[in-house]
Amino acid sequence: MKCPKCRQGDLFEKPFSFSNAFNMPDHCPVCNQNYFPEPGFYYGAMFIGYGITAWTFFFLGAILIFLIGMDFNKAIILIVIFAALTFIYFFRLARSVWIHIYVKYDPKTALQDEPGS
Repeated sequence: MKCPKCRQGDLFEKPFSFSNAFNMPDHCPVCNQNYFPEPGFYYGAMFIGYGITAWTFFFLGAILIFLIGMDFNKAIILIVIFAALTFIYFFRLARSVWIHIYVKYDPKTALQDEPGS
């Protein structure tokens, strides 16, 4: 969850703040990469997030039911609890994947911003 261009700046402002969990700076503090290249840019991240969470919860349910032998209703309750606890992480992961699809890594930018170079 770092800047896709320099891989040094953080994508999100406060890593463990629940009140500002979804806040992102407008630009990378290291290389000045624009994190919002156009209005509605992160709309596609919803589809990435859906895919990641759906497959994660599917495999978690399959493991709980078929390998561990847990009752279906108990497995669903555990999946819902897991989903509530990991919602912010999956949201951030989906946005990170989405911007990494469109903004490519630039090693020259990363080398210029390192101390001592």
